[in-house]
Amino acid sequence: MSESTACSLITGASSGIGAALARGLAAEGRPLVLVARRLERLTDLATCLLAAHGIRVEVIALDLATPEAVQQLLAELAARQLVVHTLVNNAGFGLRGGFQQATWPEVQRMLQLMVEVPTQLMQAVLPGMQAAQQGRILNVASLAGLIPGLPGSCLYSASKAYLIRLSQSLAAENRSLGIRVMVLCPGYVHTEFHAVLGVEERMRRLPALFWMESAQVADRALKALDGSRVVVVPGLINKVMAALAMSLPEPLAVGLSSRFSRRYRTRASQGLSRSD
Repeated sequence: MSESTACSLITGASSGIGAALARGLAAEGRPLVLVARRLERLTDLATCLLAAHGIRVEVIALDLATPEAVQQLLAELAARQLVVHTLVNNAGFGLRGGFQQATWPEVQRMLQLMVEVPTQLMQAVLPGMQAAQQGRILNVASLAGLIPGLPGSCLYSASKAYLIRLSQSLAAENRSLGIRVMVLCPGYVHTEFHAVLGVEERMRRLPALFWMESAQVADRALKALDGSRVVVVPGLINKVMAALAMSLPEPLAVGLSSRFSRRYRTRASQGLSRSD
């Protein structure tokens, strides 16, 4: 029986930050596994990465918001004799509208994709990393997980806060075993996210200094992955906002956060945004 090959696994890899991270990780020369729903997008990206770097790129089209998706993904990895050296949990989506506007099936899908999937994947790959005493986990959270909860963003903010705290704990548990765990907390990034969510026109009012490009975020994330910081906030304005949220009295921080959200986000009718 041939040996398994170590790979970098990226969820939500078909666009935005996920695709940018795939481009950055491809330069390391390790095989990539790209996971998302949109096969055509994944295939196009895989073709570009193969041409640019000559590496093995596997594509798995899968909707991770379905209950059995993680087991299907793990079975595919085993069948292709791949073990995860670097795990990037990036897949996610947003719901617009107030908490009570969401249907329970939508809530379940969001919790599945944003909470259960990254947790399941980390629990699945950590034993192999611990045995090898090497490996990396990069969780893509959000600045929304560090500041007071935003109106109209209950589940999104809460799921990102969960991912941040879980990452901090896992980093402490596994540091001595040679495993790097990091959580990335970007702010506003030019991706499809806001367009699909239906708030892009209103978000255009946000000053340019608040925005970053996917490639910028990915570059800073991968540089930080070689360091030791666990919670990484890219961009000066985002660092300032995170620091203010932690240092201001809670009522003041909540008030500022709420006013900012109401000014630049719309109370559009219920819907969801998937960019993977």
